[in-house]
Amino acid sequence: MKIRFFVIIVVCSALLFGQLPDETSGRVPELDAFHKPIFALWHEAWPAKDIQTLKELFPQIDSAFKTLTAATLPGILRDKQMRWDEKKGELRSAVDEYRQSAKGNDTSRILRAAENVHMLYEHMVRIVRPVTQQIDDFHRVLYSLHHYYLPEKNITMIKANAEDLANAMNAVDTVMLSKRLEKKKDQYEKRRGLLSDAVKNYVAAVRTSKPIDALIKLESVVHSRYQMVEKVFE
Repeated sequence: MKIRFFVIIVVCSALLFGQLPDETSGRVPELDAFHKPIFALWHEAWPAKDIQTLKELFPQIDSAFKTLTAATLPGILRDKQMRWDEKKGELRSAVDEYRQSAKGNDTSRILRAAENVHMLYEHMVRIVRPVTQQIDDFHRVLYSLHHYYLPEKNITMIKANAEDLANAMNAVDTVMLSKRLEKKKDQYEKRRGLLSDAVKNYVAAVRTSKPIDALIKLESVVHSRYQMVEKVFE
């Protein structure tokens, strides 16, 4: 009986931990797969102004887009669904224009259409991928807290998560933005500072065993300020 019980626990644990990476990973395989024809389009055919190759690439672009339209965002990206759908609609229009341009011989039109497809693909990539790995790591920790531990009032996991959240925030605090994002630096630093303060207040409340209702209110501030940091790069 003990052996049977142990087996059940192991199986349940495997199922649980097997689901978690899918839920907390921001990867969208269909978007990753779209990169292959996009790379050929943007880094090879477009710079060379190779119109024939741009025409020949369209079926691959069209097929990759159709696969992308069926993609489902993982749980951690659920708050980005509206923007994802909006950009997907814009990309659909761009692919349709690419289709029409590839039927003719207007060089400028084909080049513009291909460039627009690439641009909107990049927009979709920015929706699901954070600017830095540290911000992504912070989001993973916050996601579990916001959607599971606090709603379930799981004090044991809330306490463990608070330390992870503090460490993740410390990592974010040390990150320097690339030169490419120099124009956003001041706005980012201001919002990152507000997020850091909110995390400190929340973690201090967890460490001093404040009531769960107080923790929920403080975490909501952390969550909203994290979203403010994200919006800097939209």
